[in-house]
Amino acid sequence: MDSPRELSDALKSIGQETLNVDLSDDDATLENISVADLRKALEAAHTLGRQGEQKREIESTLLFWQLMESLPDHVFFKDRRSRFTCINHSLAQFFGFNHPDEAIGKSDFDQFQKEYATAKFETEQEIIKTRQGWYFREERDLHSDGREKWVLTTKLPLYDLNGDICGTFGLSRDITDQKRAELELDRQHHLLDAIIKIMPCRIFVRDANDRFLMINEEYRKAFDLKTREEVVGKKLSEIRDNDQARRIEDIDAEIIRTGKPVINDLEFSQSLLGKQRWVLNSKVPLMGLDGKPEGIVGMTHDITEQKHAEEQARATGEVLAKKNQQFETELLVARQLQEQLMSMGFDDRPMLKRSGKRWNLEASYLYTPSHHLAGDFFYLIPISENQLGILVCDVMGHGIKAALVTMLIRGLMLETPVLLGEPDKVLQHLNEALTALAEDERFPRFVTALYTVIDLDNGEVRLANAGHLAPIWRVQDTSGTHFELCPVEKIGPALGLIPEEIFNSNQFLLTDMTEILFFTDGIIEQKTKSGEEWGVENLEEAVLDHESDELPEQLRAIAEELKEVAGAKELSDDVCIIAVRLSPTEQSS
Repeated sequence: MDSPRELSDALKSIGQETLNVDLSDDDATLENISVADLRKALEAAHTLGRQGEQKREIESTLLFWQLMESLPDHVFFKDRRSRFTCINHSLAQFFGFNHPDEAIGKSDFDQFQKEYATAKFETEQEIIKTRQGWYFREERDLHSDGREKWVLTTKLPLYDLNGDICGTFGLSRDITDQKRAELELDRQHHLLDAIIKIMPCRIFVRDANDRFLMINEEYRKAFDLKTREEVVGKKLSEIRDNDQARRIEDIDAEIIRTGKPVINDLEFSQSLLGKQRWVLNSKVPLMGLDGKPEGIVGMTHDITEQKHAEEQARATGEVLAKKNQQFETELLVARQLQEQLMSMGFDDRPMLKRSGKRWNLEASYLYTPSHHLAGDFFYLIPISENQLGILVCDVMGHGIKAALVTMLIRGLMLETPVLLGEPDKVLQHLNEALTALAEDERFPRFVTALYTVIDLDNGEVRLANAGHLAPIWRVQDTSGTHFELCPVEKIGPALGLIPEEIFNSNQFLLTDMTEILFFTDGIIEQKTKSGEEWGVENLEEAVLDHESDELPEQLRAIAEELKEVAGAKELSDDVCIIAVRLSPTEQSS
């Protein structure tokens, strides 16, 4: 009897009256019959005198199906064409069937993707052909709906009553979860092994008896071993028989005994390799499943080269620090020289006074470079007894290069004393010299300049502008006293940009007491706390607020106000301001 249906048909022939279920329905199968009912059927068969072949068939079938339905593994039988003739409930559930009979007549091509179904078919046909099956083979199955499953399968040839092969049968167990765990464990093992191999330090694992379980590639190379496996099972003292090896074994034994790790222990000593080395050691106990130490995992990082590099860097740093200190001292001297040259003619306040036939002049300055040396500078030039020249420049950039250009410009001014009274010609002379030098890419690209000549006899002010900010001056009109930009209409390009450029002069005639403020862009481009530039308007207001002060105090007050709005102790850019106050003499009034 090959199926539950055949068994139930046999039971029907025994007699329904012996069972407690209705077997008149053709669909009745063993699913409707309990094991107790089957036993009753056997008793009935005995009572009715049918103890013969039919009883043995029922009994064998009963035992077979009890086994089939109780096994959690998948059981299957197939014909010679690899079609299912019988499966158990476990496999039916695996396939997604409601009942094992639904599989009869179907094949693996109905369940798995073609590649996997074809492989199964060819394997079974080979078993039928050779009469040789196999046991416990892992198989990867990919179902038609994309599900991946792993099974452990046994497949054998199936024989009929005549001893001829009529198909195949087998047993498979779903090991998907186990296989995935193994694959993940294997993946992690390979990943860990890859990491350990490339680590630039020596890594080892030893058991509680101080015998090696594994080492990494760096360890193998350091000890000049042929393979990593040759140290497995050996003690450290067997690889290097010296006092250092035995000392390390004692330290490791203490770590295993106490369970206390050693992390980043820096040591300089005679190493196992026979040289004085700096090493960084980290060792932790290898804990077993019972939570007790059963070995040690260690990492030794040779940092000798690093230590040597650190020592070399320290020594180099000391040399550089000395050179830097020397350089700082020299820069300080250069800055002091730069300031001294600009302050010639001023007293300590600083203050400068000059008088002509009709006008008196007072001048002061504020100069605070943001670096040791600055590209902002001014130069007051006594042209004659009653004429004073004022040059204000801003060289692109900061530092030594910019400062050297300021010295160059100062020297160029002294080359042409006969031109000092004519601002336009002075700028033209400077432009020609700087344009020639600007062909060198290392030279600053441009210089802005403003040159002014003040005549204290007649009150005439003449100035020429090369891309520089116009000065602000005191104006008194119907709206009252205020400061505003001088109306400079003729402005030329910055020096050093255009060869043979023609510059023009602007002329003004003084009538009343006034104050003129020359400056570079550093002061008006200072950032306030809100991130905005301070601007010319705020400078004009600050000068007006302190116009009654002496010039040195006025400029200091402006600087303090600027620091306050900027929220900084020091200003971020070069600041250069020259204040000139002009008043009529008693003779002119």
